[in-house]
Amino acid sequence: MADKIISPYCFSTAEKKVIKDSFKNHSDWDKSCFDDIKSALKEDLRPKQTNSCCYCKRELGFDIKEVDIEHIVPKSKYEKFTFHPKNLALSCPGCNTNKSNQPVLHKEIKIYPRSGINLTIVHPYFDCYSEHIEIHDGAIYEGLSSKGCETIKLCKLYRLKKVLEKKKEAKSKSSPIAQLVSDLANASDAEKQQIVAALGLHTNQFRGN
Repeated sequence: MADKIISPYCFSTAEKKVIKDSFKNHSDWDKSCFDDIKSALKEDLRPKQTNSCCYCKRELGFDIKEVDIEHIVPKSKYEKFTFHPKNLALSCPGCNTNKSNQPVLHKEIKIYPRSGINLTIVHPYFDCYSEHIEIHDGAIYEGLSSKGCETIKLCKLYRLKKVLEKKKEAKSKSSPIAQLVSDLANASDAEKQQIVAALGLHTNQFRGN
């Protein structure tokens, strides 16, 4: 898990020209002329983020709806930072949707921050994630600071505990051993004796007796 992104994406001269010529306001982000730039951004940031979401640190997918380019400071509020390299990180759609365009700054800004002091959440480039959030059992998020707590709140990271529980439930349902245990628990006394006897027979066969 990457604690922070060490270096941002570096736009080429050609990419800078496309942005200058085609970007007028934040709604232009969805223009098709920026598709190649977005693809290059994702390719560059995946290894820098160890292919994990900048907020929940879960693995990012490779399908269309499995990874988003996140604007840390909302582009709807600060559209001039829409293509600022340190305002761009990769997130899972769940975190991006929940965070949305909620405010993440203590004070209004005119130039992009050079540190995380003015940010209310963990900034992927300025803050060490492990100093603000600790993850237990892959899905339980503990805030270690006010930034960590605010990140958990805005991105609704508590949702992932339920996701993990549903995955475990689905996996247990598909397991023949889990099914056997369930059948045994719901069986009558006579059926239980039959199951135990059958298990004993197969166990002996496995042992070669």
